Amino acid sequence: MLELSGVLNLKKKHGPTSHDMVDEVRKLLPEKTKVGHAGTLDPMAEGVLPICIGNSTKLFSYFLECKKTYRAVMLFGRVTDTQDITGKLLAETEPGDIPLSRAQELLSEMLGKTMQVPPMYSALKANGKRLHELARSGKEVEREKRQIEVFRIKAIGIDGPQLTFDVTCSRGTYIRSICHDIGANQGSGGCLQALSRTALGPFELSDSVSIEDVHRHMQEKRLQDILMSPAQALAHLPAVYVHPSAEVRVLNGAIVRFEDVQQVVDLPVDTRVRMLNEPGELLAVGKTVHERKRKRNQGFVAPEKVFVT
Repeated sequence: MLELSGVLNLKKKHGPTSHDMVDEVRKLLPEKTKVGHAGTLDPMAEGVLPICIGNSTKLFSYFLECKKTYRAVMLFGRVTDTQDITGKLLAETEPGDIPLSRAQELLSEMLGKTMQVPPMYSALKANGKRLHELARSGKEVEREKRQIEVFRIKAIGIDGPQLTFDVTCSRGTYIRSICHDIGANQGSGGCLQALSRTALGPFELSDSVSIEDVHRHMQEKRLQDILMSPAQALAHLPAVYVHPSAEVRVLNGAIVRFEDVQQVVDLPVDTRVRMLNEPGELLAVGKTVHERKRKRNQGFVAPEKVFVT
């Protein structure tokens, strides 16, 4: 029997951890099937959680740089130790009336590249221990700022102290910390109340499936119907099609010249690409290399990671 392989665009519910969802999926699959998630969500968060299955677990590293989009609800006037509504209340202040236009001004201050201090209640490590473990034991350590980028942030509505907004950001961005900083800039403090990830790279919430859907498809022996193929899951990477005569070279990890692939001429040097066969199946992920800077049609594609089809 062929090994089950693909990526499940799972809709995580509020409550369980990302690892809990992986365990739920693993229980439904044949024994020893590789399973893992791409892009951790906090227990209180909902939304898109890609689950890689079988050979598709090789895709993990290619999701790291994907942009992520969230719908967040924050509360002005409340500060907690976790920077979200589940934490211990540290301060509470009446925020006053905040017009939507003022809320957008506060959000816009977060745009672009900035340095963010990760929250203590996070999975990052310090001296070999998780920050959230140290925080729960009453310890706080200095955290190094990390560069993040907010590409888009928009106020959707405000109801008293409750602000709903959409944000598209880079990896490593803590929405809790954005809410905390927005509240601090406003003057009354703030924390995250609810969070839903609506997109991660090519994975959209509108196309996601529930764990109940997964159960049903497994019972009907149709799980493959709701799995994205590796080629689909890497849709954020440009596609080049390898001529049949060069497929074996790709699968052996050898370079292929531009004349052996299609749709590569206009790609800049060092562009990471999907290397597909004519039916559109993923052969490998590779990078473009140009032999002459002014002649982009002269060069080759070097496989970086090969996928057996």
